[in-house]
Amino acid sequence: MRTLLALALLLPVAGCDALSDAADETACRASGYADVGSVRASVSGDAFSTACVAARVEAGALVIAGADNVVSDDDQEVLTLTFPSTDLASYEIGASGATATFARRTADSNDQAEEVYVATDGTLTLAEGAEPSESSATRVRGSFSFSARNGAGDVVAVSGGTFDVTF
Repeated sequence: MRTLLALALLLPVAGCDALSDAADETACRASGYADVGSVRASVSGDAFSTACVAARVEAGALVIAGADNVVSDDDQEVLTLTFPSTDLASYEIGASGATATFARRTADSNDQAEEVYVATDGTLTLAEGAEPSESSATRVRGSFSFSARNGAGDVVAVSGGTFDVTF
């Protein structure tokens, strides 16, 4: 009898995970994050890992964005990396045209400007990839690290960053 009771309690939990994953995927797609992959880093010592990713090539530049949560309006972090080209290389932020941002969305709409951190220095590396194609998926992988400052002068250190995205 105890075994049946234990199984009955576990089954709904497993079902909730599957429903939660489906809801997250639906929310990702509805928010424009329709690609597959991951963006991970440490942001001032705190782990950042994406639930949703998006990548595109725009005017020759590769843009990769990863969001940790698109369901909640008051608890969201987004990392955006912009490479000046799709060439495999390391790009210095600023000097090469590479840019990066880290943004937090909180419940307080008055502090949104202070929650956007723009990279001041660092490196973005595109280690693996192919020229994007209309007919097949493109996979890009690489790494990144940078320091970023917000409008109030606060600084975050983004380190140990990796991405692996198919779009």
